[in-house]
Parts: sequence; C-alpha cells; structure tokens
Amino acid sequence: MTQIELKDHRREESFGFLIQTIARTLDAKMKVELEKIGVDIKIFANLMMLGQQDGINQREIGQRLNFPEYFTSRNVDALVDAGLAERRPDPDSRRSFLVFLTDRGRAKAEELPAIVRAVNDDVLGDLSAKERQTVIALLQKVAGVARS
Repeated sequence: MTQIELKDHRREESFGFLIQTIARTLDAKMKVELEKIGVDIKIFANLMMLGQQDGINQREIGQRLNFPEYFTSRNVDALVDAGLAERRPDPDSRRSFLVFLTDRGRAKAEELPAIVRAVNDDVLGDLSAKERQTVIALLQKVAGVARS
C-alpha cells in the first residue's frame, strides 16, 4: 500500500474535513432529536421552511432550499404520505400545485426551532457567545449568505 506524503497538511487543519465532521455530528444529533417527535431528517428542511411559509409550489421550495427538483418532489411526497402536508391546485397555473401544511404538519413544524436551537447549543457548547457569533459570521461569508 502506498502512502501519500502530505507535507505541512493535516486533516485537522482542512476546512473541508472540519465542515464534513461538523455536518456529520449535526446530522446524527438532529436524527436523534427528530426521531423523538416522529420526523424523518430527510423532510426536516422542507417541513421547517413550510412552517415559515406554506402555500408555495415545489419549484419554489427547491429553490429556497437549494435542492434539486427530483429531491424536492420526493420530500414533498414524503410530507404528503406522512399526513404533514397536502397539495392543492395552484389557482394561477393549471399544471402546478401549491404545498400547504396540514394541522398536524404545522404542529410538528412548530416544534422544530427549539430542536434546532438545542442541537446548535450542544454542538457549539464549548464556545463563548462572541465566538459563536464569529463562527456564524465567518461561515455566512464563506457560504455567500447575506447576513440579516
């Protein structure tokens, strides 16, 4: 077996390695917490976004979440199958449907912000409030996300 020599480079100093490690940690913790309320992590982002504004079409959901159309379609199907959302005809387009949360879906969506805060607090627990602000600001800059 050949080993690649990486002079002056350690994975613990690699931005990609660190981001992936953090993402896996967040994913695992979110799965545990979401299972407690009966929500699959695959539909979490869609449910959270629709909790902020429903009555939009699948294309807009995908654009807001930066998900491909096929992925958004599957997730909306899963939301509908779980009884958390429903499709209704779009009055402005005969070929389009709008996605609305059901009462059950809205109740689940209302539980999500507290779960997100708790998981974020757990992952960032060793950082001071100032360090947390700095990390978030730097990640927003790298991601090209406007700060609100």
